[in-house]
Amino acid sequence: MYQVKYILRFDDINPEMAWSRFIPLKQKLEKVGIVSILGVIPDCFDQTIMVEKRNSNFFDLVRGWKNYGDTIAQHGTHHIYSTSSAGILKINNRSEFAGLPYNEQLNLIKKGKKILEDEECWQPFFMAPSHSFDKNTLAALSSLGFESITDGYGIFPYRINDITLVPQLFSKPIKFLPGIQTLCIHINSMNQKQILTLESFVINNKNKFLNYIDVSNSWRDFNEAIFLRHLTKFMAKTLRFLRS
Repeated sequence: MYQVKYILRFDDINPEMAWSRFIPLKQKLEKVGIVSILGVIPDCFDQTIMVEKRNSNFFDLVRGWKNYGDTIAQHGTHHIYSTSSAGILKINNRSEFAGLPYNEQLNLIKKGKKILEDEECWQPFFMAPSHSFDKNTLAALSSLGFESITDGYGIFPYRINDITLVPQLFSKPIKFLPGIQTLCIHINSMNQKQILTLESFVINNKNKFLNYIDVSNSWRDFNEAIFLRHLTKFMAKTLRFLRS
């Protein structure tokens, strides 16, 4: 019988993020050996997630996290929504990429990749803003050497064409759901109580947290029934509706 395991994912990592909330939490998690997948925006234009003074050592920090063992995922390029497409997953009706022609997506993703490569931060992992990507996005990612996306339905990693999807369903743990759960954390909008709750859960369950790269590379080890993707899709949409 499968047990529940977790991946810790932080979105919206940018030079003007909520450093006063993130750094103390990150340091505490590192003390107990927790690694995360970090969604780094190469060239952030989104003022809604630029909440504190710009950190001039941003890419030094990202390189340090990468060397520590965190996974660096390219979180779009500018984190600006240019279409109202919900993409393949149909979660949010907005996207930086989905709905755009292939060449336009290719050039935009390539621009962000080059920034991260120049800063020695790039890894072959992608995090689509608002969970929105389409078949053109997948084709562009594949041609640029990306290997996986932190997104999808289900409880185990699976493949679409040449790209591995590591499912991401909830921001909070669902303890009765076995398999691998990616917890999607937006620390820029969290209050101190929420941060302490997250910190306590992760530290108390540290042995249940996995390295994203290990999970992504092990997709061949799982044979998930497709109906589980439909079931978790229904669960995720129902929970989002109830919370709203």
